[in-house]
Amino acid sequence: MNPDKILIVEDEAIVAMDLRLHLQALGYEAVGVASTGEQALRLAEAHQPDLALMDVSLGEGMDGIEAARRVQAMGVPVVFLTAYADEGTLKRAKESGPYGFLVKPFDERALHSTIEMALLRHRMERELKASESRFRALIENTQDLVAILDSKGAIRYASPSALRVLGYRAGERTGYSVFDLVHPGERPNLLEQFQQLGNHPGMLISVEARGLHQNGGWRLLEITAQNALDVPGVQGIVIHARDITERRQAEQDRRAMDSKIQQAQKLESLGVLAGGIAHDFNNLLMGILGHAGLALMEMADDNPLKRRMLQIEVAATRAAELTNQLLAYSGKGRFLVEAISLSKVVEEMGGLLETVISKKAALEYRFSSDLPPIEGDPTQIRQVIMNLITNASDALGGRSGRIRVTTGLMPSGPATPTLAGTAPEGTAVFLEVSDTGAGMDEATLQRIFDPFFTTKFTGRGLGLAAALGIMRGHHGAIQVESRPGEGTTFRLLFPAAVEVQAFEATSRTGPQPYFGSGTILVVDDEENVRSVATTSLERCGFTVLTACHGREGLERFRTDPEGIRALILDLTMPEMGGEEVLAALRAGGGPGASVPVLISSGYSTADLAPELQRHGKVFFLQKPYGPKELIRRVRECLGE
Repeated sequence: MNPDKILIVEDEAIVAMDLRLHLQALGYEAVGVASTGEQALRLAEAHQPDLALMDVSLGEGMDGIEAARRVQAMGVPVVFLTAYADEGTLKRAKESGPYGFLVKPFDERALHSTIEMALLRHRMERELKASESRFRALIENTQDLVAILDSKGAIRYASPSALRVLGYRAGERTGYSVFDLVHPGERPNLLEQFQQLGNHPGMLISVEARGLHQNGGWRLLEITAQNALDVPGVQGIVIHARDITERRQAEQDRRAMDSKIQQAQKLESLGVLAGGIAHDFNNLLMGILGHAGLALMEMADDNPLKRRMLQIEVAATRAAELTNQLLAYSGKGRFLVEAISLSKVVEEMGGLLETVISKKAALEYRFSSDLPPIEGDPTQIRQVIMNLITNASDALGGRSGRIRVTTGLMPSGPATPTLAGTAPEGTAVFLEVSDTGAGMDEATLQRIFDPFFTTKFTGRGLGLAAALGIMRGHHGAIQVESRPGEGTTFRLLFPAAVEVQAFEATSRTGPQPYFGSGTILVVDDEENVRSVATTSLERCGFTVLTACHGREGLERFRTDPEGIRALILDLTMPEMGGEEVLAALRAGGGPGASVPVLISSGYSTADLAPELQRHGKVFFLQKPYGPKELIRRVRECLGE
């Protein structure tokens, strides 16, 4: 270890020499001897000694007391040497803050003890200053608020971060009670905990409370408080407060998003299930409707069983309507796609809407001019609008009120909040139905798209669940705003139409007697569908070939491509689906490139329209269908 360096400031040469010898004997290093104050400053700056032994009287010029003040400003502690111990000299010397006094003459033991105590004190002060500097840097640069309170809760100190956390400048709230900054609803509980804290030294508590911001708003704080009333140098309640307002909001937003994701996944799962049930159920209804229709065609009008057969047909037709609702819910129910003006659709429904709403409800329209069209099925869009209007009327509960229908354009994208569905990218065409009715609470809002959920006396059908399915099928979304007692607003968001391709609609003209000729190939994996189609077509004079899957159907066509006039293809089949068969026919050239094709499915194929239409003109027949509808579509397909 290097010896401590000591500077000697003494104008008496003999005394200075004697001091140097004593210091060397004690193991110190004398780095220089100065006889004047000015010389002492130069040597102190050059050698940076650990201590200066300073004579109070240095003759002419700067005296030892002034020199000591300047040397200590350099960080060098000073021990005074003086032959005078009068009150005046001591008073002046004390004002410079020396680390000790040695009265001449002194012995080596006094010199040693005085120097060691001065060096020890100086090291402790440096460590204390370093510690204070670190603590100050920590407190003044922390993002959290640190405060010290007295035993009654008055603020004694607040860190500069009070400005960032609560908007108050340092010292601005000093002397005020901290409870003036606590939200009134949380103040009693916090006061009770503070009283318990004050009675238990060292006790630590953690709470959350809202703190009053300087701008008048409230910030949610995570607070830790510790009783340090008996800790020297503190003697107070130490508070550490962190602003968690944004974090809590983010957590709430995340929970809301998780809830929406779970709801979407639940609805998606139910949609897949509903679509599968509808598809399979439509195939089963084919057997009932088809065979009932064939039986009716063979019965005389006076047959006593004809009435019962008609009832079977009616029941099967109603069952088919239910499957259409299931298809709508699953988002697979777009049957006829065309360019639609939302404003025009509502205008055309005006008379009907007036009849279904309450007599006390006033219906208002606000249509945007130059609204771009959307792509969709007009029938299903009308179903959604009718559903929303009737719900709005029911929400009025027999009271007078207003129902407003608005159309327009709005910015839209993935970040657009929706209760269900995904908002279109860019700009959305919207239709809004708002009412002044009872409104809904948050719990009800989270369930309105559940199948068969209702707030009415009885619930029949899929209601808003089907509306959601229709919106999903149109690549749209639904926004809902509602509060109890403040009414409800439903906003449907649609992508604007770009280019619409559609299957030809089924003709609704009455059946005409018809007899055809030639061979028609029926490709379907359901035996009862093949049976109904075969019998229906053969009654009209056609020869029918059948295949139970796409690959077999393609092979049958290739054995006699010139002899087959048309194909009836099921869209969904094992091994090879209808779309794959169609693609293979069109790509093979020859008769297969132009043979008429009638696509049939328990699903709607509107979403596949662009994919199928690129293979040429394709007709579509929705399952379940009866013999008359099948013949009608075959005639259209053949151009007859």
